[in-house]
Amino acid sequence: MNVIILVIDALRLDHLSINGYKRKTSPNIDKLISEGTYFSNAYTVLPNTRPTFASMLTGIYPHSSGVRMVFGNKLKPGISTLQAILKSHGYTTAYTKSDPHTDDGTEDGFDFCDPASLKIKNKIIRTCYKIFHPNSYMGMAEQQVNNVIGWIRKNAGKNFFVLMHTNDLHWPYLVPAPFQEMFDPEYKGKHDFVTLSEGKMTRGELLFGHKRLPEEEIKHAIAHYDGGLRYVDEQIGRLMKFLEKNNLEEDTLVILMADHGENLGEHGYYFQHGEHLYNQSLRVPLAFKNPKLIPKGKKIASLVQSLDVMPTVLEMLNIPLIDDIDGVSLMPLIEGKIDHVREFAFIESVENYFKENDRAFFDGVNGKWRAMISGKWKIIYIPHPENSIFELYDIENDPEEKNNLIDAEEEAAEEMKRKILVYLKSQENEGIRDLESLEEKSKMLLRKLGYIN
Repeated sequence: MNVIILVIDALRLDHLSINGYKRKTSPNIDKLISEGTYFSNAYTVLPNTRPTFASMLTGIYPHSSGVRMVFGNKLKPGISTLQAILKSHGYTTAYTKSDPHTDDGTEDGFDFCDPASLKIKNKIIRTCYKIFHPNSYMGMAEQQVNNVIGWIRKNAGKNFFVLMHTNDLHWPYLVPAPFQEMFDPEYKGKHDFVTLSEGKMTRGELLFGHKRLPEEEIKHAIAHYDGGLRYVDEQIGRLMKFLEKNNLEEDTLVILMADHGENLGEHGYYFQHGEHLYNQSLRVPLAFKNPKLIPKGKKIASLVQSLDVMPTVLEMLNIPLIDDIDGVSLMPLIEGKIDHVREFAFIESVENYFKENDRAFFDGVNGKWRAMISGKWKIIYIPHPENSIFELYDIENDPEEKNNLIDAEEEAAEEMKRKILVYLKSQENEGIRDLESLEEKSKMLLRKLGYIN
């Protein structure tokens, strides 16, 4: 059985037309989803590409994998990756990614890396690639699909694993005509969102809502994002037609997912992801398709995360699962044997690197936001030098997280505080500065469990 994992960078779940979005952004993705099993309640582990990929390929949360930041981290030695395991079972492996400038260790074990051989660590070579191939750096899905098709043809007859990451939905939303104008044909401004502010604001001021673009520019940026999605969708459609025409459909497991979503103005955050933990940047599509292994047209609402992909693939291929990982196989859900696989989802932010982010109160790991989802409740923990901040949302009834219930739902708030703090302490996670702000009953529980004196 071949395996293809398609990762669409910064794809918001609610901008897929299959989920009722107002624009027809994703006809081919909708078809893929409808022909397989769709997880409608999937969350990333961290709304940033590199840590998410590390977790997806290892089944381990970022705070344990070693890859927890945008730059400067490497996968810890001795951690098994999906590509290395598949390679040891006779698979030939390929990785086409939009950013050739990473060397965090997640590329190790691939026989082929495109657009640049990531086994070459020379910074000069990578810098030159960025200069002379700027479009590839931001992602060109058409080129990537062409390369995947060519590579599959070249390796005909072999079991293959392909990981394709397209970055066309990432700021600054670089997509070709006619997709730029598709959803906003009357727009008369400029399409260059890098310089959209005309020097009137910094990138950080725009991201965190300190200064706003004119409303027409915001609307156009969202339309441009949607056009990028339609462009990527078209390329995914080409790849799926290739598999069908070449009789590879039945022998190929296709997984479609996103590494994270995107903030498009919600909670005052624009055209970004990473530093904050609201659902617009956390909820992601996750679908599995194969006529032999996967039920058609099945929708599963159980809570899952992106790090569950790795153990799921291994179980589908009858390869022994790895012990001591955070991810869990989704096969029991797919087969209808149980109704849930995890009691909670844990999510953390990237370490802040914008001076304009006025809700990161500490530098480095101590300033990271953390979140936990359990049942209908979601708690967000924001470290603060005096009294750390907690936000509580009923995401079942308030999916856009407009109503912070931290004071109104005292019992639920204390229970969720306890859960996330106990988990953080068990993981030896730094940055826990809020114990004094807990109600006494919660502190008593933590003492009883042996987590505080």
